[in-house]
Amino acid sequence: MSARQLIVLAVAAIAAIGALLLIRAMGNRAPAPAPEAAAPIAGEQVLVAARDIPQGAALSPSDLAVATFPNGSVSASFVNVSTQPSAQADYVGAVTRRAFVQGEPIVTNSVVQPEGRGFLAAQLPPGYRAVAIEINKHSAAGGYIQPNDRVDVLMARRFSEGSQQRVTSQVVLEDVRVLALNDRTQPQTSGQAPEIVDATVAVLELAAEDARVLAQADQLGEISLMLRGVQVDTVGMNAPRRNGVGQSSGSVRVHAFGSVSGGGR
Repeated sequence: MSARQLIVLAVAAIAAIGALLLIRAMGNRAPAPAPEAAAPIAGEQVLVAARDIPQGAALSPSDLAVATFPNGSVSASFVNVSTQPSAQADYVGAVTRRAFVQGEPIVTNSVVQPEGRGFLAAQLPPGYRAVAIEINKHSAAGGYIQPNDRVDVLMARRFSEGSQQRVTSQVVLEDVRVLALNDRTQPQTSGQAPEIVDATVAVLELAAEDARVLAQADQLGEISLMLRGVQVDTVGMNAPRRNGVGQSSGSVRVHAFGSVSGGGR
């Protein structure tokens, strides 16, 4: 065997021994300590929506769940399960005054227990009334108004002035919530085009004084509903007003659009 071959064998043997020693050292190394578990966050169990719930829905057992919220995030208006262990059962049948998204805490003043009263009565906030007026597609934005939309109430009145017939129009109430159209209480939530609701009766949510104003306006002229957009609209108004706030007692005048001359009815 030549000297070169002996050198190659010696180098290979040394490399093999080094690799063996390295493998043994790695096998004897102590395992890395496991990471410390994060300390649990102190919190309270509250009642939450188990899925998306629309406004005006009667809560069922599958609509409700329990979730833990950090102590600093728990509001007094949440339903605390630690102080009300039967909350999941207690709130079955309650009616939602607004929509809830999945995982959102159930807020006490946003649901109401019917306690033997009707479905629509359970939706009304304290101090408000449900008032029905006659409508048709021409007086209700072509039939495109849906339950839970907000509208302005317009009164058009014809009267004689000498030999001429005049027409005046006035917005008597602003930003009024539509509770129902005929027997329909839920808005359209699907489809590729807006659905036309051919209703003859609209039920509006009004404060007691505004209900009186609407009744007076209905006797004085023809009532139409103007659909409002979902965005805040302050065009042409000094400040947003709801349900005619700021009217003088006994008056149906909020904003006049002027008068036009023309023929009679």
